[in-house]
Amino acid sequence: MLVITLLIASIAAVFYYAANSILDNIYLKKDFAYAISDQISIMNARRSGYDNKYTFFLKGKWHAGFTTLPLRKDGTKYFIKFYPKNPNRNEATKIIAYSEDIKNLPPDGYKKLPHQ
Repeated sequence: MLVITLLIASIAAVFYYAANSILDNIYLKKDFAYAISDQISIMNARRSGYDNKYTFFLKGKWHAGFTTLPLRKDGTKYFIKFYPKNPNRNEATKIIAYSEDIKNLPPDGYKKLPHQ
């Protein structure tokens, strides 16, 4: 009975994360803005690489996400694409934010990238 329960829980977790990822892609294609990462850290190692955790601050709240993108952990800041109605739906980009971008970041994030 325990094996069946664990199997069902595992399948449900995989389905949840897959569905959540699909929804993130749908929402981020529909409407998005850009924030700037605060910190990048290695969360855990996997067979295919590392999961990098990133954080960003927006509208008085901290948000976080995970990516397998090869982001530098040396203090480099990156643009984070997020869904304005729910910033917890977000994804990292490999686009580096410069000091001028950070200084001029609007409170609701950039509607479009200031450079590219």
